[in-house]
Amino acid sequence: MGAPYMNVYILTLCIVQGISEFLPVSSSAHLTLINLLWNQPASRLEWEVALHLGTLLSIVIYFRQEVLSMIKVTLGLVKVRNWRSFPHDPDGQLALYLIVATLPAVIVGYLIKDKLGSFNQPLVMGASSIVFGILLYLADNSQHRRPQKLTFLKSLVIGCAQALAFIPGSSRSGTCITAARYLGLGRIEATRFSFLLSIPTVLGAVTLTGYDVFKQGIILDWMAISQAIAIAAVLGFIVIHSILSFLKRHSFAPFMIYRVAFGVGLLILDYYKSF
Repeated sequence: MGAPYMNVYILTLCIVQGISEFLPVSSSAHLTLINLLWNQPASRLEWEVALHLGTLLSIVIYFRQEVLSMIKVTLGLVKVRNWRSFPHDPDGQLALYLIVATLPAVIVGYLIKDKLGSFNQPLVMGASSIVFGILLYLADNSQHRRPQKLTFLKSLVIGCAQALAFIPGSSRSGTCITAARYLGLGRIEATRFSFLLSIPTVLGAVTLTGYDVFKQGIILDWMAISQAIAIAAVLGFIVIHSILSFLKRHSFAPFMIYRVAFGVGLLILDYYKSF
C-alpha cells in the first residue's frame, strides 16, 4: 500500500469519526464500513486511540465549564470531607449521575472484551442500525405530560442502555438518548447527558487501548497522529454545536430515516458478500 493511499484512508477515518461520533448513527459501524470498502481488516490500534482522543478532546472543550465545575466541587469536597453535601450540589450531583451511568458499560465491557470483534459483521450492524433507529424514533415521540428530571435510577437505566452500544451498529449516543427520551428527559437534556457520559466512557477506552499500543511497542508517527487528533477534534466540536442547535427546533426523525437507509445498505452489502 502506497503512502498517498494510506493518507487518504486515514483522513477518511478522521472525517467519519469526527462527524459520526456524536450523532446517534453509530460511528463504529461507519468506521467498519470504511475498513470493508478499503479492504482493511480493522483500524490499527494507534489510529483508534488518536480518533477517540480527538473526539474526547472536542467534548471536553465544548463542555469545559461543566467539566471544570464538577472537578472543582469534587476536589473541594475531598479537601473538606463534607461528603453529605455532595449529592445536593448541582455539579456534584451531575458527577454522581455520570459515575452511576458509567458503571454498567464498565462491567459489561470487562465481561465481553475478548468477544467484541466477532460481531463486527454487516448483517449485525445493519439489523442493529435499523432496530435501534426505530427505537430512537419511538422514544423521541413518546408522550410525557411534563419534562422529567434526571435521577440516580434514571442515570443507571441510561447507563444500562449505553452498555447495549457494544452491539455493533447500535450507537452509544443513540442508545443513551433513546433511554433518556423514554424516561421523559427533553431532547437537549438527553443529548447533553449522553455527550457528557461519553467523557468517562471514551477516556476509559482510550486508556485501555493506549496501554495495548504501549505493550505492543508500536512505533508512532507523532505528526500524523497529531493531525488525526486535530481533525477529529475540530469536526467533533462542530457536530456537537450543530446537533444541539438542530434539536432546539427539530426531532430525531431524520436520524431514524438515515439509520434505516444505512442499515438496509449494510444488509444488501452482506447479501452480496455471501456470493
